[in-house]
Amino acid sequence: MLTSSNYNDDVKKVTGGRNGFGAKLTNIFSSKFVVETANSKNELYYKQVFKKNMSEKGDPEISKNKNGDDYTCITFYPDLKKFNMSQLDDDIVSLMTKRVYDLAGVTPANVKVKLNG
Repeated sequence: MLTSSNYNDDVKKVTGGRNGFGAKLTNIFSSKFVVETANSKNELYYKQVFKKNMSEKGDPEISKNKNGDDYTCITFYPDLKKFNMSQLDDDIVSLMTKRVYDLAGVTPANVKVKLNG
């Protein structure tokens, strides 16, 4: 599962994650996981959909970035059965909402943070 470049403990970190675990574990525990990214420098847009806890991988869609945007968007649908849940309870929704607000407070103005629901 180690796929990032964030391994050197001697270098000062400015990121929150370690070794690429966050998105990968989110994908593994999701019934559906969508990654989208757009790059204005290369003028490309990339989208890929994973399903059934990453066991089904859709073909990547790569196209022209028509809007000239720079962003990455992760959309996930937690596999609630894996956590013996039928729906997200109020406590976890409150925690997720707080984390999004925290992230929005430290994110540069040109970065968009969105919470659906």
